[in-house]
Amino acid sequence: MTDWKQLKNNPALFANFKKRAETIQKIRRFFEKEGFLEVQTPLLAPYLLPESYLEVFETEIKSKEGKKQRAFLTTSPEMWLKKLLVAGIGNCFEITKSFRNTDLHGSLHSPEFTILEWYHLGEGLENTMADCEKLIRDLNGDKPQLSYQGKTIDITKPFIRLTVKEAFQKWIGIKKEDFFNKEKLLASAKEKGYQGKEKDSWEEIFNWLYVSEVEPYLGLELPTFIYDFPSQFAPLAKTKKDDPQIKERFELYLFGIELADAYHELDDWQKQKNQFIKEKENRSRSGAIDYPTDEDFLQALKEGLPECSGVALGVDRLIMILLNASNIQEVMLFSGEDLWQI
Repeated sequence: MTDWKQLKNNPALFANFKKRAETIQKIRRFFEKEGFLEVQTPLLAPYLLPESYLEVFETEIKSKEGKKQRAFLTTSPEMWLKKLLVAGIGNCFEITKSFRNTDLHGSLHSPEFTILEWYHLGEGLENTMADCEKLIRDLNGDKPQLSYQGKTIDITKPFIRLTVKEAFQKWIGIKKEDFFNKEKLLASAKEKGYQGKEKDSWEEIFNWLYVSEVEPYLGLELPTFIYDFPSQFAPLAKTKKDDPQIKERFELYLFGIELADAYHELDDWQKQKNQFIKEKENRSRSGAIDYPTDEDFLQALKEGLPECSGVALGVDRLIMILLNASNIQEVMLFSGEDLWQI
């Protein structure tokens, strides 16, 4: 965290936050130039989209008459932006705050963070992959190389694209045909130091391997798109036409850091409703806060979500890379572990 005392004692720190402001303005100009409309959506809502892996912040709204209603800080602007797409807004983007509880510790997390989310009309993920490449190059100016913590990559070259299965074969040695074989996945994980048990689910083993044995190597040579995720890890994405076990999702990595997450957006309201039921069940089993589902979101999907892909990009992480900061708190004002003493 950077606070007023640090800034008063070391005015040179203002330079980073001037660059932060300039970067956010560049992001706006980039999307405006590309024909996207900027919007602002609520941060406080009476309902959210059910996501089993996120914990939320809960509060309440009070009327003058003393009536109360539960309220929640949004984890992303997704539900609002998709409603606007149904209404016919076209390509759009938002730079806003989002909130995720328990994300307090670590160099890449903060419970309150700045997110860039945009939606590009059209089929598949190619449009949003192209958006990502152009945005990174645009923000780096006329410099062909991007450097971070002693490593340098050439961003003029095409970004690397590899599937999750290809990544597991490259760094773990799991053949593509054995990818969903729990026994072989567990054996490979134990060779890498996994301390889990036989009863652990395929999803738990996969997640451990992905985080510890794949993620650190992504984006070290060139910015890297990793795509085609197991269906369990992309509940709001479309299923690949030729493989029901795979969803159309990608993540973008720079220097081993996950920068963006994108889906070819699911537009079937019934499938989405069924997925919401599963997510709520998972939340209930884990003891997470139960909150109302946005039924209006499902109604919007019934009306018809246009073919599109959506991307959520961590602005603080992007700025951290551009400013060569080792910790996300270095590029954030009044936030982080020093603010919350737990």
